[in-house]
Amino acid sequence: MTVDGIQIDKGKLLSKDEALDLLFEYGEDYRAMAHLGKYYRSNFGNELVWRYPISDGLHLGTHILIVKEGFLSVPYESINRDDGELLELNAAATFDADDIQFFINDWRSFSDDLLRAMSDMLRILSGE
Repeated sequence: MTVDGIQIDKGKLLSKDEALDLLFEYGEDYRAMAHLGKYYRSNFGNELVWRYPISDGLHLGTHILIVKEGFLSVPYESINRDDGELLELNAAATFDADDIQFFINDWRSFSDDLLRAMSDMLRILSGE
């Protein structure tokens, strides 16, 4: 399988349970996610962790991590200065196609709205 232009050997991926166990062991925060990213970088040349920094309506944001079972959403509810995102491991779940489509649609809507507003800001600041 190829993800983000990278050929993935599924045998080298962590399982969902292994990933969650490591996140728990490393502290349930952004630094814990960074440890998993280092593991994947050493095996695949890429962290294979994507940050989705907008709310899904339930959580402040989520990290998307590839695992043997598919793609794992590891949400966070808060962020602090020292530890970054504080992960909600009990809410972690694998995505299905509908979940990913929701995230894609939501991201496009967020991005389109922001770009329109910023374009208006530029127009106003430029004196047009």
